Amino acid sequence: MVKIELDIEGISWYIETTLETDTVPAVGDIIIVDKDCISERDSAELWKTPSNQVFKWADEEDDAPVMVWFDCDTEMLVNKRTWKYDIEEEETVCILGVKFIHYEDL
Repeated sequence: MVKIELDIEGISWYIETTLETDTVPAVGDIIIVDKDCISERDSAELWKTPSNQVFKWADEEDDAPVMVWFDCDTEMLVNKRTWKYDIEEEETVCILGVKFIHYEDL
């Protein structure tokens, strides 16, 4: 099993997964991350972070938390994939740079 870290515009968090190293999404893949997959600590932070501080396409007045964007219909595009080794946890971590697929980007 590999630990997955997602990165959106420099904000990173971990998701719970049972993926094996050979099944980690590649650059160009579309993924869906449900709220329930995000670690408790990171979830709490994403509930405090306003959308307009993270997403270029968010309205300036859109101070809804980032977490409102995660549901079973929200797709994200993997645009970068890197690997690191977490010495403390003694496990491999895959960092996926992702961006939400938003209708204005299409």
